Amino acid sequence: MNVDLLIKKTIEISKINIIKFFIKIFETSIFWYYTQIKKKEKKNINGKFFRFFQIFSTSGKLHSIHRRKKHEILIEKLNLNSETDSKVYEINNKGYHKLFEISQLEVENTIEYFYKQKIYNSHIPLNNLTNKLINIEEFLHTENYNYGSFDIKTSLNSGVIKKICSMKLIWTIAKKYLDSNNVRIYSINTMLTKKSKEKHDVFDLHRDFDCASSLVFFIYWTDTSKLNGATKVLPGSHLILHDKRLKNYASEPLLTYLEDKSGSIYALDTWALHAGNSNLTSPRLITWIRFCSMPAASYYLDRNYLFKDDLKELNQNSV
Repeated sequence: MNVDLLIKKTIEISKINIIKFFIKIFETSIFWYYTQIKKKEKKNINGKFFRFFQIFSTSGKLHSIHRRKKHEILIEKLNLNSETDSKVYEINNKGYHKLFEISQLEVENTIEYFYKQKIYNSHIPLNNLTNKLINIEEFLHTENYNYGSFDIKTSLNSGVIKKICSMKLIWTIAKKYLDSNNVRIYSINTMLTKKSKEKHDVFDLHRDFDCASSLVFFIYWTDTSKLNGATKVLPGSHLILHDKRLKNYASEPLLTYLEDKSGSIYALDTWALHAGNSNLTSPRLITWIRFCSMPAASYYLDRNYLFKDDLKELNQNSV
């Protein structure tokens, strides 16, 4: 058994209730240690043990404390006279920020490219062995299909996406925000969403648990609005310690819809409460690129390691 598959199996075993119970107790002890004993230290939690253990987090407490500490550090380090640092400052405070727009020609070429590819009938291409690779027309005309997705290799075969993944500005923002030079792309997911009778769980407010130190860049390939697929987010919620009841207090007036035109690129800390949007008047195409400075559980559970060479080439070329 290779190492990646072994880690995948270990993460899956850690989800068994009795094992999850003991991990939760241990995680609570580590959380107490860092909030009581280490709280005055002006450095973030970056030890080898923490980097590995955080992918087994059951409560998200480690994610919370890491992000809060990072926020305090960045507030002191960022130079607001720098345009790049100002963007990072916005992400640091709100949890998201619009970065820039690409040309409509690049948008049109990308949409044309994806509509010629086959698509998986799921939100994530390879997280389930029952997912099917089908034609776009079948996906669009099957009522109970809501989310479709393209695998990493298909996304990277788009010259525009590969170009964005290699942009110096993107990497600079990721490294500054994650406060680390040891940053990698762990996943790239291009998704096509359409109106459906099925309700996907990503339409509920949630936080992404896959990594304690991550930042997502996403590109809208189609126009979005509150009534047509715009992602919604609770500003600043990435700084709140994990509380399962938090989403119950996130009423509609407090949420921000990231409405924008095609070609817009955003950075989003997905530890902030966020959700997809079931309001769709036309199919929505979007690409999410996830940068991490620590191992990500989704890299293993979603079988992104199958594209290890593609990701390795991209990460090495962008160092």
